[in-house]
Amino acid sequence: MFLPLDNMKALQAASVVALAEGRRIGKLRLLKLLYIADRRSLKETGRPLLGCKAVAMDHGPLHSDVLKALDNLHPKSHEWARHFQQQSKRDFVLKSPADNNALSRYEIELLQDVVAQHEQIDDWHLSELTHDFEEWKKHWQPGTSRAIPLEDIIDAVGRGSDKTAILTDLQDDLAFDQFFFGHQLMSTKS
Repeated sequence: MFLPLDNMKALQAASVVALAEGRRIGKLRLLKLLYIADRRSLKETGRPLLGCKAVAMDHGPLHSDVLKALDNLHPKSHEWARHFQQQSKRDFVLKSPADNNALSRYEIELLQDVVAQHEQIDDWHLSELTHDFEEWKKHWQPGTSRAIPLEDIIDAVGRGSDKTAILTDLQDDLAFDQFFFGHQLMSTKS
């Protein structure tokens, strides 16, 4: 199962991370911190923070749609450009923080805590830290971008015994949103 990008929530989460980092942040660092926070949320609550499609790449796992949004390759990239300005090939500056209305207090505190826990680790070591994640090891092949199913992340964070319930709840939420808001939300294929 792959969840769709909730662009507003992802943008707000990225804004919280960049603000906690002092507004200037490397793209690799931002992607890794968001992935780590998403993974931790899944472990602690049974729900991913962002949940969008994860991929295994040479520098570790990340959310592919967030990367595309930052690289101006996503249909919603213009929304990211209102808040983030690329300073160099690798660095972004948070021009104006996004609202936090799509994030719960828990999610904001989780993001801030993830930043604080990793503040002494440089970007490349942070990337290497994600190479220890079982879901990345299972799907990574050098020079590729391979999808990581949510089921494998659930197993890797130790929630395998709850996997069916977690996936059912997420599918129910997506069906509800699609019915009431008309969003095309779920992609079950890579």
